[in-house]
Amino acid sequence: MSYQNAKRICLLLPILFGLSPLASADETTKSLTVYNDAVGDAYVSLDQEDGIGNQILWHSNMQTEAGDVIGISAGHCTRLDAADNFFCTFNIELDGRGIIAGQGVQRTEPLNSIYPITGGTGEFERITGTLVSRPVEDRARFIYEIAYRLPEE
Repeated sequence: MSYQNAKRICLLLPILFGLSPLASADETTKSLTVYNDAVGDAYVSLDQEDGIGNQILWHSNMQTEAGDVIGISAGHCTRLDAADNFFCTFNIELDGRGIIAGQGVQRTEPLNSIYPITGGTGEFERITGTLVSRPVEDRARFIYEIAYRLPEE
């Protein structure tokens, strides 16, 4: 093992085991499940044979399982490869609560996609966590399962 690799491991171990000064014992994982109907999509084509670089621009309502509107979402995705994987960025604005932002690779459906949460506003300021997206109802609807932490003040 090289010195550089050993150094990296020594730096990462405390973080992996929650011993980092950035980790807080007061943080607890919370969860939130919301639904997104696949409407409001616009497609931008670069007319490439394999479709790489094409984009999807989207916006739609965020809903409870029962269909009650609780916010909006918007984002864009750029096609990465011929296998139909996309790199996406998104914002989810929950009425009166704030915004959750994230980005990551959207895997070819019907596979689940896991996105790191990159930030937030309002109630979600300093948020960390992940969003798992999975298509339901023949891609007409997506379920977003959000596992997140907020530092205690």
